[in-house]
Order: sequence, then C-alpha cells, then structure tokens
Amino acid sequence: MQSLDDLAQTIIALPQADQETLINKVAQLNFKKGLSDLADNYRRRLASENRLEIPADEVWAELQRIREEVAKRESSN
Repeated sequence: MQSLDDLAQTIIALPQADQETLINKVAQLNFKKGLSDLADNYRRRLASENRLEIPADEVWAELQRIREEVAKRESSN
C-alpha cells in the first residue's frame, strides 16, 4: 500500500479537474460511510433494547409522538 506521502504526491500530480473530482468522490464516500456507521449504531442500540423487530408503523407513530411533544415543549417556552 502507498504511504500517505506517496499518495499525496500522486494526487497533486493529477490535473486540477481530476483533483476536484477526487475530492468530491472522497466526500461522497465519507458521507455514505458516516450514514452507514450511524445506521449500524442505531441497529445495535435497537437490538440491545429488544426493539429491532418493531413494525415500521409503530416506529413512525413513536417518532410523531416525540415530535409533537418537542413542539409542544418549544411552543410553551
């Protein structure tokens, strides 16, 4: 595997447009990885709470209840 210094040298040798494309691709991949990591963490949390198999409509109902609770609390402040 290339060292980071070698990789950096390879990248700066690329034309500017290719560097920008590469940066955008890395940003997209990093965003997708972050979403995947977040989903994995959420699944583990639900599994630890024995809530992983709750039907989607129950999850949406709970989220709606929480949203309304927060909105009510915010409007009273």
